[in-house]
Amino acid sequence: MMGVFLAGMGLLVCLVSYLQLRWIHQQIQGFFYRCLQVLLVSGDGILFYRFSNQFYRLQQESLRAWILLISTIVLVWFILFALMQGIAFLLEKRRAYKLSLRYILGGCILFTALFVYIGYRQAAPLVLRSYSVTAKMNIVKDLQFYLLSDLHLGSGVDKQRMDQMFAMLEKQPMDALLVAGDLFDEATPITDLQYFCMKCRNASFHDKIYYSPGNHELLSKNRKAYETLLKQSGIHILKDETAFVDHRFYVIGRKDKKERRMELATFIKSCQADKPIIVIDHRPCFDDVHAIDLQVSGHTHQGQIFPNTLFTKLAYPYDYGTYQKPYPMIVSSGAGTWGLPIRIGTTSEIVKITLKGQ
Repeated sequence: MMGVFLAGMGLLVCLVSYLQLRWIHQQIQGFFYRCLQVLLVSGDGILFYRFSNQFYRLQQESLRAWILLISTIVLVWFILFALMQGIAFLLEKRRAYKLSLRYILGGCILFTALFVYIGYRQAAPLVLRSYSVTAKMNIVKDLQFYLLSDLHLGSGVDKQRMDQMFAMLEKQPMDALLVAGDLFDEATPITDLQYFCMKCRNASFHDKIYYSPGNHELLSKNRKAYETLLKQSGIHILKDETAFVDHRFYVIGRKDKKERRMELATFIKSCQADKPIIVIDHRPCFDDVHAIDLQVSGHTHQGQIFPNTLFTKLAYPYDYGTYQKPYPMIVSSGAGTWGLPIRIGTTSEIVKITLKGQ
């Protein structure tokens, strides 16, 4: 499915590039046109490389960062130029005003630079977000959980961000670290996963990490090998499985909805009624079974880039934040990014959750 999507996007980019060059050629010829032609074709090549299998095998972190930056600039440029081209066409058709090419190019350069700069600045901070949830029963001592989701190791979270993330978590007392899917994806190099595993092994909470996969792990050809590394690092992988932690609470980890998975009610039957039940489910959807105390999810990235935030809200009504009915659910915007390493109107976050008794 992802291959079909990327192939479709590739064809669309080629079509847009062809139309842009054809329109530019009607305005100018000669050396300047040849320079623009080379830049657009080179940009197409870098963008295709970014989403190719060759990029997924790239080990050099600095080179990967440059390719991510250039492909982000190229994609934003294509979109803005297409919008400016459409506006110019409408104005000319109505004979209201004729935009010259230099104004269009100048506007695209300015807004592309501004958009990418703001996107990188907003993606850089890692915020610690706190929520408090009341359980269905009395709890002798409040439970402290931390939630990570959508790291997309390699392209979404690099080694420097991992250092920052674990430094923040190391300062916090916790009963469990919950990882709600898309930890790695089709672009994650083994070196980045190995570095994450090393950080987990050396963490004070190394035996308290509970992870359930998301949809992007399904796209990775290295999924089995990567899960073996995670298990060897002491991470509890829950794929339609239940963990009874310290005889105090349950953690139920669900498979992604794309996989064949068991009904939530099946797991609830084996849980003691006087113990809190926490569910890790990558996609933020409520279940018909309401006898749980908390569900943690990710997947949406809160849309990551405005105005995509509006469309995400349509696809997932529970796209970000905390919800109480029919049972408490917390949806994170994720600690990383996907596709483009930028955010507009959203933040990357670690979520702190305090589960209190009645």
